[in-house]
Amino acid sequence: MITHTMPRLYLPAALALLAAVVPASAQLPESTRTVPRIVLVGDSTVTDDSGWGLGFKQMLESVTVINTAANGRSSKSFIDEGRWRAALALGGDYYLIQFGHNDEPGKGPERETTPDTTYRANLERYVDDVRAQGGIPILVTSLVRRLFEPGMNRIRTTQTAYVEAVRSVATARAVPLIDLFVSSSVVASRLGSEALARYSLRNADGSVDTTHLNAEGSLLFGRLVATDVVRAAPALSTLLREQPSPARDIRVDHPPDAIVAASGPGTHKTVQDAINAASPNTTAERRWQIFVTAGRYRERIYVQREKRFVSLVGADPLTTTVSFNVKGSDIGPDALAVGTYRTPTMVVDADDFAVENLTIENSSGPGSQALALRVDGDRFVMRNSRLIGWQDTLFINRGRHYFEDTVITGHVDFIFGGATAWFERCRLHAWDDGYITAASTPSEATYGYVFANGRITGETPAVRTYLGRPWRSFARVVWLRTEMSEVVRPEGWHNWNQPDREKTTHYAEFDSRGAGASSDGRVPWARRLTAADADEYWPARVFDGWNPRSVPSFPSRTRATAAHPLTAPGRQ
Repeated sequence: MITHTMPRLYLPAALALLAAVVPASAQLPESTRTVPRIVLVGDSTVTDDSGWGLGFKQMLESVTVINTAANGRSSKSFIDEGRWRAALALGGDYYLIQFGHNDEPGKGPERETTPDTTYRANLERYVDDVRAQGGIPILVTSLVRRLFEPGMNRIRTTQTAYVEAVRSVATARAVPLIDLFVSSSVVASRLGSEALARYSLRNADGSVDTTHLNAEGSLLFGRLVATDVVRAAPALSTLLREQPSPARDIRVDHPPDAIVAASGPGTHKTVQDAINAASPNTTAERRWQIFVTAGRYRERIYVQREKRFVSLVGADPLTTTVSFNVKGSDIGPDALAVGTYRTPTMVVDADDFAVENLTIENSSGPGSQALALRVDGDRFVMRNSRLIGWQDTLFINRGRHYFEDTVITGHVDFIFGGATAWFERCRLHAWDDGYITAASTPSEATYGYVFANGRITGETPAVRTYLGRPWRSFARVVWLRTEMSEVVRPEGWHNWNQPDREKTTHYAEFDSRGAGASSDGRVPWARRLTAADADEYWPARVFDGWNPRSVPSFPSRTRATAAHPLTAPGRQ
């Protein structure tokens, strides 16, 4: 349902550099834009992962849709965290803005607003800011929570006051309004609670999530928004598809196959027991899902070679931790030092294993090598997680691996090994002076490590770290569009006191930003990539055809990369 008529399309004059919260696919120079740009702003019910955003994209053609919505955000926290500033920097032609779910009472002071005062003021700011830079704001009322009165086909809601505030601002400021609350309520009432289960995410216990959407639900409700947008904007009127384009993301909607809970209801007490129980008949289409409830699990984990197509999913990366404390200098039962390679908290020997929403930690602290994770299989995926350690935190020994929205901490060689790996929107956090990477890329490999759209931070401003040093002669590491704080040394790279390796390594950067990004002091044997060079890097090419986006996602309400402050092992 829509109200108001939208003005003609206006193309902003320039596109600012984007903050780290903006997807890499959105980062196009103004000169390349030949289609309208729509920016989505809101909470989890707008995201591609658990809202209507993906379905909205599927229903439009010849348009760029950039989704900046984030789980758990309110109209207040989206501004306070700098996400609104980053969204504005995209220079969108249209901004679809939907909040309300997390503005309600009980969400905490960092998120709560009142409908007729602070919520209204925030909405007015969104409208004014978009118009100030020549864009067109469109307000969207909240997607309905699909809660029904007991025994009745009538929806029960607490959203009314926030919905009315959106309508009021739209009227007062002559802003186009998409009344998704009404249209989604009508659809929900017609379907009823049982039929709606088909379109909803599932909770860990198998019950229906009455707020968030699976891929089918995203298309069902995203189609409503897309239909109203093209009706409201004459310039977009020819862009609605008759049939949706294929979904880019695969989701899993079946209940977990195993639930780990140290206390309380669950199928297993330890993560290792749940992995041991994984079916031998898993496939790419039907993965075995292990859900780990919130808690701190003190154990070491070994994922056997035959445990393919298993997903280990935590409840929340900030509250769900697997931790142990073995370091290389410890004395083993053979009266010898354990050594680096026998220290990991988790070892993954299987292909096609995935981890999401989980913290894996080696809590030994400084003083010796102490791995949090070792990966020996192929096609490993880690999303929205944290790897906590000091020295040699992550050992990617061989294979192809994809890390997304993940925090990795350490101070000496805390990402090392001979694998090919892509790190998307990851945060690398240095506890102390040292080196982030120690790649040992084989001489015949085309690619080593690629870091894209992430950031580098330090425990204090006095910390100084190198981007990398070559563990072997043909180390390959590339940093793309990375925000580098002052902790990155001006020279950037170290030769491990072996000058001959300067001739064989491939160390490169493109569009580095921040206080540590200055090219003036970089070592002369490191490369500065051109835009054309950088365009040669994308996951499918780096991984020789493997698409990590084909691995199902299990979104959490908390994003690991926003987790701060971090606590260094041994300082707890």
